Amino acid sequence: MRQLLRSRTARNSYLNLGGLALPLVIGVMLVPVTMRGLGIARFGLLSIALTVLEYSTLFALGLGPATTRHVAESIAKNDDSTSDLVVMSIVGHIVLGAIGCIIIVLLAPVLANVVFDVPQSLRAEAAAVFRLVGLMVPTTLLLLSLFGALEGAGRFGLVNLLRVPISALSFVIPAVAVTRGVGLPAILSFLVVLRLIVCLILALIVGATLPGYRWRWPRDWRRIRPLVTFGAWLSVSNVVSPTLVYADRFILGAVRGLSAVGLYSAPFDAVMRLLMIPGSLARAMFPSVSALQGTAQRTTLQPLFRRAVSMVFLLMAGPVVLLMLFAPQLLEVWLGAEVAVATTTAIRILALGLMFNAIAFVPSTFLAALGRPDISAKFHLLELAIHLPLTWWLVSRYGIVGAATAWSARVMVDSALLFWASRQALLTASQARFEDGGVVVGAT
Repeated sequence: MRQLLRSRTARNSYLNLGGLALPLVIGVMLVPVTMRGLGIARFGLLSIALTVLEYSTLFALGLGPATTRHVAESIAKNDDSTSDLVVMSIVGHIVLGAIGCIIIVLLAPVLANVVFDVPQSLRAEAAAVFRLVGLMVPTTLLLLSLFGALEGAGRFGLVNLLRVPISALSFVIPAVAVTRGVGLPAILSFLVVLRLIVCLILALIVGATLPGYRWRWPRDWRRIRPLVTFGAWLSVSNVVSPTLVYADRFILGAVRGLSAVGLYSAPFDAVMRLLMIPGSLARAMFPSVSALQGTAQRTTLQPLFRRAVSMVFLLMAGPVVLLMLFAPQLLEVWLGAEVAVATTTAIRILALGLMFNAIAFVPSTFLAALGRPDISAKFHLLELAIHLPLTWWLVSRYGIVGAATAWSARVMVDSALLFWASRQALLTASQARFEDGGVVVGAT
């Protein structure tokens, strides 16, 4: 454990954690300001709009993590394909982002008038908000490519140096705007400009920092095949995972209205932000395991896996126990007595599921880095068929408590499946032997 805590992977995890923790602290302080300024209905609309933006990453077809994995392998092998891989990833994300932009802009009136239970007085404003979300899709996808390239190169310091301001400003801009009487469409417009500026800065940094990188048109577009092949199964998860994560919010909006979403979304998002702890470790492990799995050092993967699981459990135990014991007090101080009364039971249920979800980051990351993203995708498809009708039934009967119950039950099942599958994959990896520069299956 001590070796893991002092390793390069751990240092990168700490950088990732710091890059997520600082904006989280800012968000905790500013979300109540935004909620009071917008009102619960408009805050619910903002929450749904940003959820749609998060869901738009499905258009990326898994190219972001594929970029990280193959850039890490390319640098480890010291070959000359890094430049081509990054440029092909950038072009692919821009094209896919443009397609996503057009689709969401065209569907904006449908989202505002049909899909969500938006009050009549807010429907025109909601349509404008969803159009602006559509405009953010190309830059959102481009960020996946650029951040993925830097993470593949192990430049987590630079990644988080940029991640902090973009995440923090996503909280600061709405809070400052509402205090000055700025409306929701104008707030989204500011966020559009913010993402564009960050993309331009990040593109310059990628060109200046990647080893041997040159901005050039790819010489052989057949090299995009490994990106697409690896991303194909990831794209399935990219489609299904946001539905699994945010289904409760969409169903709440459809069944119980925007006020229920507004009450549920702020505490839910706060609890989910704690996943930055395992997420930070997972992002740091992914390029490291990707580079290791093709070398003779792959026998170290099983001990690394066990230490990573223990590390996540120990780091998450404190926050989970704190939420279980003191949810009413924390919610009352943060969001007021009314929200605390309405959401305490839901938060405690979410906290229980949070632990299972957190430790599942480790097997999920190892499976993807070992070249088996298809396993997680197949599990997600199986879970989706059960989760959606279960969530609808629970939300219809129990409101936000039902939403929390459905989410927690799903992540518990997901965690069990991922641990079972990763055990099989790691056994296979440990029985491989390195021969003549390649990996073949055999007894150790």
